[in-house]
Amino acid sequence: MRKLGSRRDFIKTVAGTAAMPHAFQGTRVPASSGSAYKRVQAVTEDDQRAQPSKVYLEAFDYEGVRLLGGMLKRQVDQTRDYFYAMPDDDILIGFRRRAGMPAPGTEYGGWYGGELAVPDQFKDWWMWGDTFNTFGQWLSGMARLAKATNDTLLLDKASRLMTEWGKTIESGGYFYYSRRPITQHYIYEKTVQGLVDLYAYGGRKDALPLLERITDYAVANLDRTRKPCAPNTADWASQGVEWYTLPENLYRAFELTGNIRYRDFADVWRYTSYWDKFNASTNPDIHGLHAYSHCNTLSSAAMAYAVHAEPHYLKTITNAYDYFERTQLYATGGYGPGEKLQAPDGSLGRSVETEPNTFETPCGCWAAFKLTRYLFRFTGDAKYGDWTEKLAYNGIGAALPMSGRGDTFYYSDYRLGGARKVFHPSKFPCCSGTYIQDVADYHNIIYFKDPSSLYVNLFVPSQVTWNHDGTDVKVEQETNYPQADSTVLTVRPSRSTAFDLKFRVPRWTRGVSVQVNGTLEAVAANPGTWAIVRRRWIAGDRVEIRLPMRLTGVPIDAQHPNRVALVYGPVVMVLNDTPTLVLDTDLSSFGTVGSSLEFQLRGQPLKALVPFYRMGYQQPYSMYFDQQA
Repeated sequence: MRKLGSRRDFIKTVAGTAAMPHAFQGTRVPASSGSAYKRVQAVTEDDQRAQPSKVYLEAFDYEGVRLLGGMLKRQVDQTRDYFYAMPDDDILIGFRRRAGMPAPGTEYGGWYGGELAVPDQFKDWWMWGDTFNTFGQWLSGMARLAKATNDTLLLDKASRLMTEWGKTIESGGYFYYSRRPITQHYIYEKTVQGLVDLYAYGGRKDALPLLERITDYAVANLDRTRKPCAPNTADWASQGVEWYTLPENLYRAFELTGNIRYRDFADVWRYTSYWDKFNASTNPDIHGLHAYSHCNTLSSAAMAYAVHAEPHYLKTITNAYDYFERTQLYATGGYGPGEKLQAPDGSLGRSVETEPNTFETPCGCWAAFKLTRYLFRFTGDAKYGDWTEKLAYNGIGAALPMSGRGDTFYYSDYRLGGARKVFHPSKFPCCSGTYIQDVADYHNIIYFKDPSSLYVNLFVPSQVTWNHDGTDVKVEQETNYPQADSTVLTVRPSRSTAFDLKFRVPRWTRGVSVQVNGTLEAVAANPGTWAIVRRRWIAGDRVEIRLPMRLTGVPIDAQHPNRVALVYGPVVMVLNDTPTLVLDTDLSSFGTVGSSLEFQLRGQPLKALVPFYRMGYQQPYSMYFDQQA
């Protein structure tokens, strides 16, 4: 077998084969009501004894939040238009052809399905095979984005695609794009997510019979070997075709429908051999494992906690976050050079010397966005928002837009002295699926709530509508952040009402100030906490928050304290050139920031530090620098 190191190079994996010849017989309980994530009270004795997992904060679940402008909204609009314009027939052609139906349209190829540019000896095996098929993720992203923006046309498109795809499902539940799906577990999990999201966010009840049919197939046919993921290997198949990401959306299906079969099938795929590493040691041996999927599986641990309320699952995700932040993260919030987790021995710092495939950006952001939302939900701790913010501006927010027929930004490049943004060489790679999910999620990571408080996590031009104890409250946020260091929140309740308005104080800032209606307020604003403005609000109350920013050097890891990225507030800055540059430790080489968030290199007016998100296709830049010792 040929040994290759990443999805980009992935040539051969093990297709799921029949392992359980009988259909799984589950038990149905009444579906939950209210919030899409309200816990279903199960019926077994064990479930009756279990205490529900405690929820501290809730996201708005793609309802009641609008983006009002700025860089994130521009990216949302561009992404929506790109996916809406994709011809339905082109998306469905492989499904219809496999089912023997008329199949108009043009094959997309690339990773979506079809023939890839692979060596001749593999072409017969690979042709018309599903690789990392993104159909389910496109349904998911469209459903979430349509819900967030009240976009009926986009929802109609997703619904139409689901209906037409459903016609191609065979009597035994076979649902894949082709006769040669080579990542059965992976594709099943993404398809489950798309159907769950169309039900949860699109109100499509007809998604549930389709979910049952493909789950019948999966229960009967998915290989249950649960192949261990081998670290430090170049063989992608050893990563186990990502069976360990299955539980999250199956648990979500259980919470939404009350059907115990989804919970029990999710339990089959719990990845305790990995999850428990974070509970057994502060320095778990996880280096060499596939980075994105081993962050993504932590959301399955979070949902295991939501469903089973067993404290060790919560401990897993809190400990894992701390370990990732301490040992795996670049200044951007990215992780996984070459798609691998790193040993805490300086490997991260050395990676920027040679590795252009530094961070699997859309996929890696999706895993982190979900994990931090779960951590907010189950801990209420403000610190988790820092990772969200870094990735919003320096991860997916800095990605090139989708274009052409599948041109997708996949890897961010952080190399010393010479980096560029490019598209993945293959069309529609896996990151084309998470791209739309990421930008839809902007609506779900700005604000959070609990029964008595509204929380502001990100400082983005936006509006949120919240019902507090029977009173409708609208809060509008006006800001030019991160180019400006302040934001203004205008509170408009339908009638006078008292509640706590809380905002995240990033750990990078000091000296935060708060004014209410022009008067300076004494508000405790310790970095890494929620600052609280507590009052009875009337329509038109204005809260102005200032979050001072300064240019700082952030070391890449403990072993390379003088190898730094330059960061201004939450924004990673890059030099708009690729010179060999040794920085002075006080950063006095750079002049003051301008109105467009730019620092000039003294004596070299054509060279400047600019936000990473401003760099376009093939523009050269440098992100990491070595300082003088």
